[in-house]
Amino acid sequence: MVELFSDDNNFPKIKEELRSLNRYRVEVGVMVPVGNKSLEFLQMIATVNEFGAEIYPKNGPYLIVPMKDGTFRKLKHVKIPERSFLRDGIDMGMSKIQETVEDGLSAIFNGRMTARELYEEVGLLIKQRIKDEIVLKALPHNAPLTIENKGKDDPLIDTGALHSSIDLKVVEI
Repeated sequence: MVELFSDDNNFPKIKEELRSLNRYRVEVGVMVPVGNKSLEFLQMIATVNEFGAEIYPKNGPYLIVPMKDGTFRKLKHVKIPERSFLRDGIDMGMSKIQETVEDGLSAIFNGRMTARELYEEVGLLIKQRIKDEIVLKALPHNAPLTIENKGKDDPLIDTGALHSSIDLKVVEI
């Protein structure tokens, strides 16, 4: 008869992997500088789009907006609407995330996966969901001035830097 807590059935290893679930967390978001765009700049762009913002001039009566053709436009303020790609990316993918966690826990119980691997898998799924949301997010539309400057009405994509900046890391806590 095999003893439940013996090395013959891998229970000690499984038990240790289950305990390891409390040793990690996964972080997903704007984590990589891209091209000449600093991480801080990309995080600011992400925050402004995620929550929306109103921008007013600080040094004079107008904001000066450089245009693609080399001219400038004067604006009293700019309102950037909320385009939640981080929260929506997670919220709209929650059932798949839950399914991945359930499958991963089953794999840990069967000795086919480690806790860290489960966090990596969940992180990769969330990363892809956020990237998909950046591509799919079409509303609210860009302002006419923005469309004129970008040459398109694609709210979260201009150079692709925000999309490329999304990454993950598994952190031991």
